[in-house]
Amino acid sequence: MLFNLINPFALEIILLYTDMNDIPTYDAIIVGGGPSGSTCASILVKSGINTLLLDRANFPRVKLCGGWLSPPIWNVLGISPDEYTPRLWKFKRVHIHFHGRKYTLKADGYFVRRYEFDDFLLKRSRVQNTEHNVRQIEKDSEGYWVIDNQFRAKYLIGAGGTHCPVARSLFPKPDNLQCGTQEKEFEGDADEIAACRAGEDGEPEILLHDDMKGYSWNVPKGNWLNIGSGTLIARDVLPAWTKARKFFEDNATIPHSSIPILEKMKGHGYVFFNTDHLAQCQANNAFLIGDALGLAQPMTGEGILPAVLSAKVCATAIAEGVPEAYKERLQKHPIIKDFKNLHAIQTGSKKFFKKKGDKPYKKSWLRDRITAKVFAMMFSGKQLPGSRFIAKLIG
Repeated sequence: MLFNLINPFALEIILLYTDMNDIPTYDAIIVGGGPSGSTCASILVKSGINTLLLDRANFPRVKLCGGWLSPPIWNVLGISPDEYTPRLWKFKRVHIHFHGRKYTLKADGYFVRRYEFDDFLLKRSRVQNTEHNVRQIEKDSEGYWVIDNQFRAKYLIGAGGTHCPVARSLFPKPDNLQCGTQEKEFEGDADEIAACRAGEDGEPEILLHDDMKGYSWNVPKGNWLNIGSGTLIARDVLPAWTKARKFFEDNATIPHSSIPILEKMKGHGYVFFNTDHLAQCQANNAFLIGDALGLAQPMTGEGILPAVLSAKVCATAIAEGVPEAYKERLQKHPIIKDFKNLHAIQTGSKKFFKKKGDKPYKKSWLRDRITAKVFAMMFSGKQLPGSRFIAKLIG
């Protein structure tokens, strides 16, 4: 009898309130368990912030990536290479092929297997994590983010990569086109791989594409090989991979037994750094970090360093109670400022060459060697000397 006397509208409010209170509530929810998500989680958890991490995969999981780490990453992660317990390949040289010449140059960096690296970082974070594919994101009457009517939090961090549901649902789509990759990491015979590789174990063999719009790689990691191609424009990647595969086969730097495996490559796309992306990193207690924001190095495409860096900046701002400071802090970080200069150089160069038209490329041994050296420098995570001046000069 009492039930019949309740106003239907009031009943709806009561039921909604009850439903909201039945949903587990957290201070922060992170969508995506890769390097950016786990780094963000690690800082939040250490700061006493009740955090949940959601990822559609169960870790460890296969991740399509070369696994290249530039040296500054250890400072960002707050650990030394010795504290990284899975397998780690340090390289001091890179073998670059460009316009028919080979350059063996000094470089500094590391390679990992993402299968191991991502799992290590996630476990290290000690965050509560759940396997879940995010489908719906909305805000409730109290200003909390609600995911699929199952999880609820004040802060929502999108760390789900290029196709992150947080970015897709709450933020504008990036204007610039995705780059393309075709790659594969597979296990082989260690002795056979060692007999074919261009240098020591872990030393990358790089084929710079003649049009300077991408590069291909061949990286030996013990009994594993990671081989692939990447291009600035996604549609260019398949013909680029066809040429690269023939090049590596003709140079006999991949085992003959591996050739059939390369028939079935896997592809994906992601977005290179663009200064405009920084303006879209946060809104209404929702944040984007890593590839979800499009932070890959504008010339080499290396994405792990900017991913963990943005995660650290974002999490620290939230932990200090000034989440609104994330955007300004990210824009002012020295690494991101360098990316902004490189992006300006890249944009200015495109305008310059567009004015020149499609004239045939004139070979120059000196210019090619300088190009290879600059690439090796950036492959080591170093700043391009005079990048700020060059950016202003051609901007």
